[in-house]
Formats: sequence, C-alpha cells, structure tokens
Amino acid sequence: MNKLAGLALLGTLITLTGCEDANEVKEDAKDKSAQMQEKLGDAWNDVKETTNDLKNDESLNELLEQSKKMGLDMYDDGKEIAVDAWVKSKEAAGELTEKTKQKAQEIADEIEQARKEHNEG
Repeated sequence: MNKLAGLALLGTLITLTGCEDANEVKEDAKDKSAQMQEKLGDAWNDVKETTNDLKNDESLNELLEQSKKMGLDMYDDGKEIAVDAWVKSKEAAGELTEKTKQKAQEIADEIEQARKEHNEG
C-alpha cells in the first residue's frame, strides 16, 4: 500500500510540476507577446513620425516640385522635338516626291526626245 501511495504521490508531483512548467510557458509567452506588441507599436510610431517629418520637410517638398517641373519640361521638350521631326519628315517626303516627279518628267522627256529622233531618222 505504501508503494501505491508513493506512486500516486509521485504522479501528483509530476503533474503539479508539469502544470507549473505549463503555467511558466504561458506566462513567458504572454510576456514575449506583450514585448513584441510594444516593439511593433514603437516601430509603427517611428514610421508615422518619419512620414510626418518627410511631409513637413521643405527641402523634400522643393525637390519633389523641381522633379515634377523637370519632368513636365522634358515632356514638353520631347513633344516639341517629336513635332519638329514629324514636320521635317513630311517636308523631306514632299521634297522626295518633288524630286521623283522631276526625275520622272526628265525620263519622259528623254523618251519623247528619243522617239522623235527615231521617227525622224
């Protein structure tokens, strides 16, 4: 009977020890979770502060405005260059067409001249 009581007492001690360990693990997990939430909160606050600082930073705002203006200027310049190139290509095509017409007329004149010479000869 003493052995049975001893085994029961040992089982109870093991169970109590296991429960204490489980409680310690739960408490440790709660502490870690609270620490992590605090760190995440701090990090989020840092992000919000940095964002606000950037929004209120005049030099950054000036840089953004200059970048925007430069982009619009480059767009306008590019558009102007494209229009100029289009006009020049149309002019060149017109000149080519005029030169082609002149050459065709010269060939036609030469053919006509050759016929006349052939018919006269």
